[in-house]
Amino acid sequence: MKILYVYSDYKWTGPSQPIVELCNFMSEKAEVYLLMCTPKRPENRFVAQVRTDRIRLLQGLQKRGGIRSLWKNRRLILQIIRQVKPDVIHFFRERDLITLPGHSKNFAKIFSSLKSDYPGRLKRTLWKTADVITVFQKKLPYELQNLSKVVYIKPWLELRQIPARLQDIRSEFGLSAEDFVVGLVMRIQPHRRFDLVIETARLIKNSQKRIKFLLYGKGPYFQKLVMDPIKKYGLEEVIIPGGYRKQDYWDAVNSFDIMLYTVAGSDGTARALRQCQAMGKPIICLHDDFMQEIVHDGVNGFVVHNDPEEIMNKIQALYSDRNMLTNFSKRSESQGKAYDLNKIGQEIYALYENHLRKKT
Repeated sequence: MKILYVYSDYKWTGPSQPIVELCNFMSEKAEVYLLMCTPKRPENRFVAQVRTDRIRLLQGLQKRGGIRSLWKNRRLILQIIRQVKPDVIHFFRERDLITLPGHSKNFAKIFSSLKSDYPGRLKRTLWKTADVITVFQKKLPYELQNLSKVVYIKPWLELRQIPARLQDIRSEFGLSAEDFVVGLVMRIQPHRRFDLVIETARLIKNSQKRIKFLLYGKGPYFQKLVMDPIKKYGLEEVIIPGGYRKQDYWDAVNSFDIMLYTVAGSDGTARALRQCQAMGKPIICLHDDFMQEIVHDGVNGFVVHNDPEEIMNKIQALYSDRNMLTNFSKRSESQGKAYDLNKIGQEIYALYENHLRKKT
């Protein structure tokens, strides 16, 4: 089988990682080509993650732009199709999907939505041009029955990347074994509700309990939304900025006792949350349809509303009851292991085969 993945980006962002992981997995079973944008720097991290010893990496797509840019992308994609003669073409952006608006008898056309929200009318119209659409939210296939070809696939993780042995690096952040660490992993943006973290931290400060927030991530609003409020309210002992972790990411996440998750970023599948689940970290998350499918309230975490007092109460419950913490941790790890790419990748490959048979 020949599979062509089309993704008009070059940055190592939330959606990029699962796409590259899927390409790497499929390269063990099929002949894989990845068509993407040309990175600005040769040492680009996206490219570095691609198994180029097994995957043919193709570049030249335009990431943004109007009709002219789309037309250039269409010409390039058609050129690659003529050269490669793929059996399957898998898209992840509507912008790429629109370049091939019609169906084809020569290949199966797959589209995966990387967002968990209900698509608008324009997106639904574009999705109809695919032979099959995969979504990550369980209820979407029922809500989109008129499309008749929407399939639920669990969001996947490459669990093999989690080290068998993890280092204890709490001391790097001035944390001790007695501290109860509430982890945050996010690019700091206004819509991600860091204000709730600040207000909850103020309650923690007043309680004088050994509860700490440990934040991994930066962003253009870091000073305004994180550092300025920390200084204003004297929260230096409660909120600890841990920076952007790369080489020791898994050791850093292992420093958490639990995770607080507010709002998804560019990756609508909440990848950081699911990674923490795979490591057995109970989750406290804001109320959201997709979040409630993977964080089961009172079972492996808590689902809360935009209320600092409610968030504080749930943190306190896990801080005070270590039996509950242990039980939630086991269930969270079980949930996280369900995202194993080895299993979900097999399902996607079977999906390819099924739609190829329909083409013949």
